[in-house]
Amino acid sequence: MKKITAFLLLGAISFSGCATSLDETQTGALAGGGLGAGLGAIIGNQTGHAGAGTAIGAGAGALAGALLGEGMKRSKESAKAEMRQEMAQQQYGAYGQPYAAPQQPVQAPAYQAPQPAQQNYQEAHTKYNPRTGQTFPERYKYDPNTGEELQYIR
Repeated sequence: MKKITAFLLLGAISFSGCATSLDETQTGALAGGGLGAGLGAIIGNQTGHAGAGTAIGAGAGALAGALLGEGMKRSKESAKAEMRQEMAQQQYGAYGQPYAAPQQPVQAPAYQAPQPAQQNYQEAHTKYNPRTGQTFPERYKYDPNTGEELQYIR
Protein backbone atom coordinates (compact mmCIF):
# COMPACT_ATOMS: atom_id res chain seq x y z
CA MET A 1 0.00 0.00 0.00
CA LYS A 2 2.91 2.36 0.67
CA LYS A 3 4.07 1.87 -2.92
CA ILE A 4 0.65 2.94 -4.25
CA THR A 5 0.64 6.02 -2.05
CA ALA A 6 4.14 6.99 -3.13
CA PHE A 7 3.21 6.40 -6.79
CA LEU A 8 0.09 8.61 -6.48
CA LEU A 9 2.04 11.35 -4.75
CA LEU A 10 4.84 11.32 -7.34
CA GLY A 11 2.30 11.24 -10.19
CA ALA A 12 0.42 14.25 -8.80
CA ILE A 13 3.60 16.25 -8.34
CA SER A 14 4.90 15.42 -11.82
CA PHE A 15 1.58 16.31 -13.49
CA SER A 16 1.36 19.60 -11.63
CA GLY A 17 4.86 20.48 -12.89
CA CYS A 18 3.79 19.95 -16.52
CA ALA A 19 0.87 22.35 -16.31
CA THR A 20 2.38 25.37 -18.03
CA SER A 21 -0.68 26.70 -19.86
CA LEU A 22 -2.98 26.57 -16.84
CA ASP A 23 -3.95 29.62 -14.85
CA GLU A 24 -3.43 29.96 -11.09
CA THR A 25 -6.82 28.46 -10.18
CA GLN A 26 -6.34 25.34 -12.28
CA THR A 27 -2.75 24.88 -11.16
CA GLY A 28 -3.80 25.23 -7.52
CA ALA A 29 -6.60 22.70 -7.97
CA LEU A 30 -4.26 20.21 -9.63
CA ALA A 31 -1.51 20.57 -7.04
CA GLY A 32 -4.00 20.54 -4.15
CA GLY A 33 -5.72 17.47 -5.53
CA GLY A 34 -2.41 15.62 -5.82
CA LEU A 35 -1.24 16.55 -2.36
CA GLY A 36 -4.67 15.84 -0.87
CA ALA A 37 -4.78 12.42 -2.54
CA GLY A 38 -1.35 11.57 -1.15
CA LEU A 39 -2.19 12.70 2.36
CA GLY A 40 -5.61 11.04 2.19
CA ALA A 41 -4.01 7.76 1.12
CA ILE A 42 -1.56 7.91 4.01
CA ILE A 43 -4.27 8.70 6.55
CA GLY A 44 -6.69 6.19 4.98
CA ASN A 45 -4.01 3.48 5.11
CA GLN A 46 -3.66 4.01 8.85
CA THR A 47 -7.41 3.47 9.34
CA GLY A 48 -7.66 0.64 6.85
CA HIS A 49 -9.50 2.54 4.08
CA ALA A 50 -6.77 3.82 1.75
CA GLY A 51 -9.07 4.13 -1.30
CA ALA A 52 -11.67 6.22 0.53
CA GLY A 53 -8.95 8.36 2.10
CA THR A 54 -7.39 8.97 -1.30
CA ALA A 55 -10.72 9.99 -2.85
CA ILE A 56 -11.69 12.28 0.02
CA GLY A 57 -8.21 13.80 0.20
CA ALA A 58 -8.11 14.42 -3.54
CA GLY A 59 -11.47 16.22 -3.52
CA ALA A 60 -10.70 18.31 -0.46
CA GLY A 61 -7.20 19.13 -1.72
CA ALA A 62 -8.47 20.13 -5.17
CA LEU A 63 -11.08 22.45 -3.62
CA ALA A 64 -8.58 24.03 -1.24
CA GLY A 65 -5.97 24.39 -4.00
CA ALA A 66 -8.49 25.99 -6.37
CA LEU A 67 -9.55 28.51 -3.72
CA LEU A 68 -5.93 29.41 -2.96
CA GLY A 69 -5.12 29.67 -6.68
CA GLU A 70 -8.11 31.94 -7.32
CA GLY A 71 -7.06 34.18 -4.45
CA MET A 72 -3.55 34.43 -5.88
CA LYS A 73 -4.95 35.21 -9.35
CA ARG A 74 -7.18 38.01 -8.05
CA SER A 75 -4.34 39.45 -5.99
CA LYS A 76 -2.08 39.50 -9.05
CA GLU A 77 -4.78 41.14 -11.21
CA SER A 78 -5.46 43.85 -8.63
CA ALA A 79 -1.72 44.56 -8.35
CA LYS A 80 -1.53 44.90 -12.15
CA ALA A 81 -4.55 47.24 -12.18
CA GLU A 82 -2.99 49.43 -9.49
CA MET A 83 0.27 49.53 -11.41
CA ARG A 84 -1.51 50.51 -14.64
CA GLN A 85 -3.43 53.24 -12.82
CA GLU A 86 -0.26 54.60 -11.22
CA MET A 87 1.57 54.60 -14.56
CA ALA A 88 -1.33 56.42 -16.23
CA GLN A 89 -1.38 58.99 -13.48
CA GLN A 90 2.35 59.58 -13.82
CA GLN A 91 2.10 59.77 -17.61
CA TYR A 92 -0.93 62.02 -17.88
CA GLY A 93 -0.56 64.05 -14.70
CA ALA A 94 -3.37 65.15 -12.42
CA TYR A 95 -5.92 65.50 -15.21
CA GLY A 96 -6.16 61.75 -15.95
CA GLN A 97 -6.12 62.08 -19.74
CA PRO A 98 -3.60 63.35 -22.25
CA TYR A 99 -4.27 66.64 -24.03
CA ALA A 100 -6.43 66.11 -27.06
CA ALA A 101 -7.25 68.63 -29.73
CA PRO A 102 -10.91 69.70 -29.77
CA GLN A 103 -13.15 67.55 -31.95
CA GLN A 104 -15.09 70.50 -33.35
CA PRO A 105 -13.20 73.47 -34.83
CA VAL A 106 -13.44 76.58 -32.73
CA GLN A 107 -15.69 79.08 -34.48
CA ALA A 108 -14.96 82.77 -34.27
CA PRO A 109 -17.91 85.01 -33.41
CA ALA A 110 -19.84 86.25 -36.43
CA TYR A 111 -19.20 89.90 -35.72
CA GLN A 112 -17.22 91.83 -33.14
CA ALA A 113 -17.47 95.55 -32.81
CA PRO A 114 -14.07 97.16 -33.36
CA GLN A 115 -12.41 98.43 -30.22
CA PRO A 116 -10.99 101.95 -30.39
CA ALA A 117 -7.59 100.96 -28.92
CA GLN A 118 -7.12 98.15 -31.46
CA GLN A 119 -7.99 100.13 -34.61
CA ASN A 120 -4.53 101.59 -35.08
CA TYR A 121 -2.99 98.23 -36.20
CA GLN A 122 -4.61 95.51 -38.26
CA GLU A 123 -2.86 92.78 -40.28
CA ALA A 124 -3.78 92.20 -43.88
CA HIS A 125 -5.34 88.79 -44.48
CA THR A 126 -3.46 87.27 -47.37
CA LYS A 127 -4.11 83.54 -46.84
CA TYR A 128 -7.31 81.53 -46.69
CA ASN A 129 -8.64 78.04 -46.08
CA PRO A 130 -10.31 76.85 -49.32
CA ARG A 131 -12.70 74.54 -47.47
CA THR A 132 -13.99 76.96 -44.83
CA GLY A 133 -13.35 80.25 -46.62
CA GLN A 134 -11.80 81.87 -43.54
CA THR A 135 -8.92 84.28 -44.13
CA PHE A 136 -5.75 84.58 -42.08
CA PRO A 137 -2.66 86.81 -41.89
CA GLU A 138 0.52 86.09 -43.82
CA ARG A 139 2.32 84.57 -40.82
CA TYR A 140 -0.10 81.60 -40.61
CA LYS A 141 0.82 78.46 -42.51
CA TYR A 142 -2.00 76.22 -41.22
CA ASP A 143 -5.58 76.94 -40.18
CA PRO A 144 -5.50 77.01 -36.35
CA ASN A 145 -9.04 75.61 -36.16
CA THR A 146 -8.82 72.67 -38.55
CA GLY A 147 -5.07 72.17 -39.10
CA GLU A 148 -5.44 72.38 -42.89
CA GLU A 149 -2.76 74.07 -44.96
CA LEU A 150 -3.63 77.61 -46.01
CA GLN A 151 -3.32 79.00 -49.53
CA TYR A 152 -2.60 82.51 -50.74
CA ILE A 153 -5.53 84.65 -51.85
CA ARG A 154 -5.39 85.21 -55.62
